[in-house]
Amino acid sequence: MGHESEADTSTEGSQILDSLYRDEEKMEESANVVYLLTLGILLGLALRELNKKTKLPYSPMVLACGLFIGLLQSSLGYLGESASILSHMHPHLIVYVFIPVLLFESAFNCDWYIFKYQMVNILLLAGPGVGWGAILLGIVFKIFLFYSDEDMNWYQAFTLGSVLSATDPVAVVALLKELGASSAFNHLIEGEALLNDGVAMVFFIFFNKLSKAAAGIGGGVSFGGVLLNFFRNSIVGPVLGVVVGFFGALWARRIVGDDVEVGWLTFIFTYLTFYWAEFCFFKTSGLLAVVSLGLFWSAFGKTKIRSESEHAVHTVWSFVQYFCDTTVFLLVGMIVGTEVVEERYIYTSDYFRMIVFYFFMILCRYLMVISFWPLLKKYGYPMSQPELIVFVYGGLRGALGLTLSLMVGCDQDLPPRFRHLSVFFTAGMAALTNLVNGTTCKALVNYLNMIENPVIKKRVYKRYLTDMIVNQEDTIKELEGDEHFAMADWNQVKSLVGSQQFLQEVVQLENEIKQIQGGNMSRISYEGLTDTDTFGEVRYRVLRILKGLYYSQFEHGQCDEDSVRLLVESSDVALDHTGSILNIWEQLFNSFTSFSSIKYFFKVKEWTFLGGYAQQYITKHLGFVYDVTTTFISCANEVLTLQEHMPMNKSAVKLIMDEIKTEINKAELYLATLNDTFPEVIRAIQTKRASHTVLMHQRHHLEENQKNGLVDDKEFNQLKSNIDARLVQLENHVFDWQIPTFHSFAMEFPVFTGVPKEELDTIIKSTYEKRYQTDEIIYEKGMTCQNIYIVQKGNVIDEVGSHQMKKGLGSLLSYANLIGDGKCMTTAKASSETVLHSLNLNVLKSLMQKSEAFEQKIYINSIEYLIKLYESKAGPLGQMEQKRLGTFLRQRAQFKKFDVHSNVEFMFGGYIIKGEIQSCIQDENDGVERYNEYCYVPPRENDFNVTKTLICLVFDDAIDVIKQDRLEQFNLENHEEIIDQRFSRIEVQQQYQQQEL
Repeated sequence: MGHESEADTSTEGSQILDSLYRDEEKMEESANVVYLLTLGILLGLALRELNKKTKLPYSPMVLACGLFIGLLQSSLGYLGESASILSHMHPHLIVYVFIPVLLFESAFNCDWYIFKYQMVNILLLAGPGVGWGAILLGIVFKIFLFYSDEDMNWYQAFTLGSVLSATDPVAVVALLKELGASSAFNHLIEGEALLNDGVAMVFFIFFNKLSKAAAGIGGGVSFGGVLLNFFRNSIVGPVLGVVVGFFGALWARRIVGDDVEVGWLTFIFTYLTFYWAEFCFFKTSGLLAVVSLGLFWSAFGKTKIRSESEHAVHTVWSFVQYFCDTTVFLLVGMIVGTEVVEERYIYTSDYFRMIVFYFFMILCRYLMVISFWPLLKKYGYPMSQPELIVFVYGGLRGALGLTLSLMVGCDQDLPPRFRHLSVFFTAGMAALTNLVNGTTCKALVNYLNMIENPVIKKRVYKRYLTDMIVNQEDTIKELEGDEHFAMADWNQVKSLVGSQQFLQEVVQLENEIKQIQGGNMSRISYEGLTDTDTFGEVRYRVLRILKGLYYSQFEHGQCDEDSVRLLVESSDVALDHTGSILNIWEQLFNSFTSFSSIKYFFKVKEWTFLGGYAQQYITKHLGFVYDVTTTFISCANEVLTLQEHMPMNKSAVKLIMDEIKTEINKAELYLATLNDTFPEVIRAIQTKRASHTVLMHQRHHLEENQKNGLVDDKEFNQLKSNIDARLVQLENHVFDWQIPTFHSFAMEFPVFTGVPKEELDTIIKSTYEKRYQTDEIIYEKGMTCQNIYIVQKGNVIDEVGSHQMKKGLGSLLSYANLIGDGKCMTTAKASSETVLHSLNLNVLKSLMQKSEAFEQKIYINSIEYLIKLYESKAGPLGQMEQKRLGTFLRQRAQFKKFDVHSNVEFMFGGYIIKGEIQSCIQDENDGVERYNEYCYVPPRENDFNVTKTLICLVFDDAIDVIKQDRLEQFNLENHEEIIDQRFSRIEVQQQYQQQEL
């Protein structure tokens, strides 16, 4: 028996010491903890819906639920036990796991331009402001709340003041964005909260060390040690964040088509930055390092992420931010609730002191801001008096302050009474500021009239509402004729889609505008608005459109990350000065390096050792300059096409569009100089951009085919990997800078593609070079045409009717002359010193007769000229932007020739280049319908008979332009008549329904 007992004991001991042994009860506890956190997120989702309906701040509701769970944990069974386990979690774990994610996400999603402009004010408020605020709060605890040294000494009061200086105004920022507060003010509040979290941690550690040193705990604190520690935390941490962000951005740029890797890369570097800062040899502030990392990614890292991955990264971070924010407030609530249940050190008088301290805390924040008011007015965006009040009132206390207070509570070197007071006051301030300030801030903003809503904005919003009403009515009319909706109750449909609500809102806006402008106005007009208001609003809209177009170009691979960053910043700068004439190009131009330094590198590129680096610099910099310039010109020209569609005063819009045209002219002049000075580099850049465009088009085409089921997953992944690899190779490809001979240039010229080598040799033999000085006439309209020209260097202005077409390197002058009757159809002159290659006209015309493909290219390219020369006959083609026109003609039009007496059908319309047609059906009123050369043919169901040999384009699809009846909707007078008519009809219907009732 003794041996058996020893064996049993030995067996039990071996089980306890066995490395594979796991306690089953612990496993169940772990499962319950996960279950509780899952229920917490589910509860958060329910509270999120409640927040949407009631506008109650989300974070305080989650905190209150956590408190409720902590207070009632003894009655919640195994869930209460799980809450108890979580309640005893060390607060450092919350800081290490959740806070870095929250800080990085907030910094990553800020607007870097506004943050940078507000940087001085943010640093003032989040740096010395936190220290000064901590001292003021400490004075309140000792002088006004009468806490003795037994409760807390002066250093401990300052420590608690540091904890309470950390703000978390998430609810207020969300509210201000909803109400339409300025982004500058929102960024000031959010930026201060972002940085003061890390700074509050620094002051917390500093005052805590002083407190312990005064009590004889730990080492002494010297002045030099304080300075060194402050430098290490406030300087080394942010520098580490920038360094890590730089290498992370370089890594992210090399990732193509892998959303998972990019997302995980941002997560890994966030936690690594925090860990390296806090625990490795740096021993600095991990929170400030993470904030610096997030700001670097906001400024430079976002554009390093490929456009196809950017949305996925932001979606994932939004999900994680929500999870962490909910979990932190839930955990802190449970911890504080547990502490209240087990509380033995808080007295009744402390509750009264807490209420008094709430008002003192707001007063101290006001004194802190006023102390820096002279500097705050000097730097950044000016803050109005109402904004100052909201800034002070909106300083809510949140997750980090609660976590720091729990860190104080866990520090056994501090007196128990002070530890419990820290948690008590911090939890109380978090609850009061979120529940009181967070819920009443909207009323305060409205009372102070902080957010201006000028007449011009009301007018623009009213115009958008009227457009929505018209659109709704048109859609309903269209659906009423659909047999699949024959049984629909259209009165109920109008009620469900909010037609009546929109109409009432239009009337309300109209009354508000009349009241503001002084009343009895039978027709709303722009009278009463200053030019500054009207023009400023138009500039604001135009610049916002430009920013969107820049990002669109970047997402489609038409410009790189450095270019879009500079372009967006130029719009941001202009948005700060909407009261002044647009000066976008000067802002861009000042960012470019002078040509003299580039020319120096051109000389150095021939050197043995430095040549490679010089060539890389030249290519990169000129590529950047060219990219910025061409992207700006392209986007600005697209803005011009929106002129008719902007629901604002037409004369004001026209004036601002003239400002845009001036900026475009400046950019085009600069681009011409760039082409003249560095043609070999521009050729390399254009080759690279064209290659990138083709690869991106292939990729989008492949993705569409996969969505449509035309490509299976294996084939898709294989082809996609191939395209991604080529994109990476393209970025590192070194291009040949040599200017090509005319023979090789002609071989690559698009219009000569497919021409047999023998014919091309014949063309080249007849070619010779001609030089023209600035403003020298090349040919004039009406003179005999003997040559066609290709621009080899310089720029040419081709006057086509009332239009001027600017032609640069590689342009052909002109396609219209090739199809004419031997006379020049336009006038061309050199706008700079120009080199042209002259091609014999008769040789090219002979080639057109031999090659139908070559002839087709000539005719299609000539349409651009013909619709400008014969505008009255161009129809909707004249409304199309040049790029869209070219795409339409190449993809949706067929080049056709017909003999006399042939029949031709124009189901979707077409364009006659030569010849004449007449309708086969005679109209009783208009007679026979006829069309001749250089004329648009509208869509017709009947056939046409060819009366003269016909050369034409037959369209395969309808022209995608906005019809005139839709354009009329943007006319204010017409809009108001439509709204009046429809609103009156609805009023009559309502009166009739009331009579029936």
